[in-house]
Amino acid sequence: MVDKGKVFQGQLAFMLYSLMAYDGLLLIPKIAGEKAGRDLWLSPVWSHLTGIMMVLAMLRLSRMFPEESIIVYSKRILGKWLGIVAGFIVVFYAVYLTSVILRIYSNFITSVFLENTPSVVVSGGIMFLVAYTARGGVEVLGRLAQLFIPATVGLFVILSILTIPEWEVSNALPIMGKGPVPSLKGATVPFTWFAGYLLLGLYYPLLSNKRKIALFVMAAWFGEMITLAASGLVSVFLFGEYTDTLNYPFIEVVRYIVLGEFFQHIDALLLAVWLPGTFIELATYHYAAVVGLSEWVGLKDYKALAFPLGFLALVVSSWGISSDIDFERYLATSHIWFDFSVLVFGLLLFLVAWIRRKLGALKAK
Repeated sequence: MVDKGKVFQGQLAFMLYSLMAYDGLLLIPKIAGEKAGRDLWLSPVWSHLTGIMMVLAMLRLSRMFPEESIIVYSKRILGKWLGIVAGFIVVFYAVYLTSVILRIYSNFITSVFLENTPSVVVSGGIMFLVAYTARGGVEVLGRLAQLFIPATVGLFVILSILTIPEWEVSNALPIMGKGPVPSLKGATVPFTWFAGYLLLGLYYPLLSNKRKIALFVMAAWFGEMITLAASGLVSVFLFGEYTDTLNYPFIEVVRYIVLGEFFQHIDALLLAVWLPGTFIELATYHYAAVVGLSEWVGLKDYKALAFPLGFLALVVSSWGISSDIDFERYLATSHIWFDFSVLVFGLLLFLVAWIRRKLGALKAK
C-alpha cells in the first residue's frame, strides 16, 4: 500500500458504519416510505439481511489477499488487463460516490439551514476539509472516526428518546398489514448501497491487527441496521403514513422535541449528529479514491492527488443535474442501477476468485 499508516479494527468499523447510516438517516424514511408506507422501518432490516452477502464476500476476498488491496489482487484474479479494468471501476466508483454524497450534503444544508448560501460554497468548504484529511492519511481518518461516530450515535439516541412523549405507536400498526411485499420493495434502494462495501478491499491491508475483524465489520453492519430501522420507526410513530410526504422526515422528528418553554426548535442538534458522520463518510470514500488511483497508476505518494480528486468530485457533484428535484429523481432511478451494477461486480469478483481457488488456479496469500 502507498500509505504506510494503520488503523485499528474499531476505527475501521466506525468508518464502515458511516457509509450508510447518515445518508440513510435523512433519506431512507422518505424513499422507503413511498413503497412501504407504515412498514418503512422494516425496509432497512430486509436490505441488511440481503446486503450481508456483499459484506461477507468482501471480507472473504480480503482474507485471501490480506496484504494486497483490491486494485492489486484484481489482477491476480482476473488477469492483467481485466484486473486493470476492475481497478478503474473501483476508483471511479469511489470518486462517483464522493460526488453523490457531496450533492446530498449541499442539498440538505442549503434547503434546511443555509437557504441563501450558494451550494458551491457549502460543498467546497467541506470538500476542502475532506481532502485535507485524506492527505493526512488513514491514521488521521481513523482517529477522527473514533472521535466523531460514537458521539453522534449517542446524540441520535438522546434525540430519539426525547420524542417519546409525542409517539403514537398505533401509527405503526398493523405491522405488515399488506404483507411483506411493500417493505421488501422499500428495501431496494438501501440494498444497492451495499456496493460501498467494495472499498473494504482498499482498507483491509491497512489494519494494524486483522484478528476478529469479521466481528467488528458485522458490528458496523448491525449498527447501521438498528440506526436506520430506529429512525424509520420513530418517524412512523410521529407521522404515520405521511412520512414519505416530507423531504427530510427526521428533521421534522427533531422539531417535535420541546422541553419546557425555552428548550425547543433544536433543529441544529440534528446537524450535530449528521454533519460529523457525513464528513467521515465523505473522507472514507475520498481517501479510498485517492489511494486507489495512486495504486492504479503506480504512484508512490498518494498525497498529491488528494486536492485534485477533491476538486473533481466537487465539479461532478453539480455537473449535469441542476435542480434538487431532478437529483432526487436520479437517486431513485439511474443511481440505483449503477450501485447495483457495482454490487454485482463485487460479488462476481469474489465468485471468480473462489472458483479459481477451488480449481487450484489461484493461490491465496
